[in-house]
Amino acid sequence: MSKPSRYFFYGIVFILVFSASSIYFGGLLGPKDLVITPHIDPVAETFPQLVANHSFPFEGATLVVTVPINNSVYEGARQADQKITLYGNVSENTWLADSYRAMITDPAQDDFYRDLTGELNKIRVNNGLSDDEYLELMAVYVQSLQYEVNTDTPARYPIETVMDGAGDCEDKSLLLAGLLSHEGYRVALFSFGPEDHMAVGVGSDNSLYKNTGYAFVETTVYSYVGVPTTTLAGGVVLRSDPLVIPIGDGTKEYTSGNETSFLEDSVTLTEKRIEELEPQLNASAQDLNAKQARIGGLEVQMTSMRSRGDLRGYNSQVSAHNALVTAYNTELAGYRQTLALYQNYVQIHNYIVLNAFDRKGVYQYAKQNLVT
Repeated sequence: MSKPSRYFFYGIVFILVFSASSIYFGGLLGPKDLVITPHIDPVAETFPQLVANHSFPFEGATLVVTVPINNSVYEGARQADQKITLYGNVSENTWLADSYRAMITDPAQDDFYRDLTGELNKIRVNNGLSDDEYLELMAVYVQSLQYEVNTDTPARYPIETVMDGAGDCEDKSLLLAGLLSHEGYRVALFSFGPEDHMAVGVGSDNSLYKNTGYAFVETTVYSYVGVPTTTLAGGVVLRSDPLVIPIGDGTKEYTSGNETSFLEDSVTLTEKRIEELEPQLNASAQDLNAKQARIGGLEVQMTSMRSRGDLRGYNSQVSAHNALVTAYNTELAGYRQTLALYQNYVQIHNYIVLNAFDRKGVYQYAKQNLVT
């Protein structure tokens, strides 16, 4: 979870309400309602160039992305005065949206976006990634950065999040939205005020989140595009409708939502089957143990009869012993079959959940191995 969005900027928010239709700025007339957002002033001193180096899993490989970071811009972002000035009657949703957009699109970060997407594009070309896989590559890159819960600090600019190699839900969502927008995807921020959470929405032909018109992308953990978060850290359930903040004017959309929907349904199915089979296995195991104990006790009696020369008594128990052994073996075969099915569901469930950085491979695996 992130810090509350309405408090994430340092300093005081000044609100000046004027009754006139415009505001006078040094001889120029300005609009009545105005939001002056934070911006980066690169530090003038000469700094050595920094390098952000990060490795992460994607599909079947471990990738390394190395990107140069302009230290003057990075320091300017770190030292930026994140104060918002409001003139007129500006709603909270408006100034929040304007402020987030300003942090994402600040022109001081243009070279940063160019360099980072340049490295990601090299991976795309070298691996022949589709538009959907390229979107997933950017999402996994951001998801793999360390997740931090920062309750007392302002949101980071995207250049800070990459250089720091870490961020909370706001920081990482701003970064991913910036990357996707830069690469021409239709993207938005999802700001959940009551739960103090932020995620990303991407244009998609499937698995749209509520009535937003976008598919949900979680940035704090590895997750599939279009599979929404339900429970946050601390057990908080995500129930509110988000404030949707479109970023940029991209048009590309995600078209593999049918596959991620299948994976989401498969997780639900395997969980259901596991819950159904566990009590069956437990009951069967107890029954098998009881039968095995009865067989063992009967065999002790029969051995004693035979050692005493009581062949009539021994022979009288053979039929019961054999019937009990047959019943045991039949039930044991059924138990093993059920156990194999149970293990199959567990294996598939865990594989889907633990490999969300490889939608393409996981989908193929689930389609081939899932027994419905």
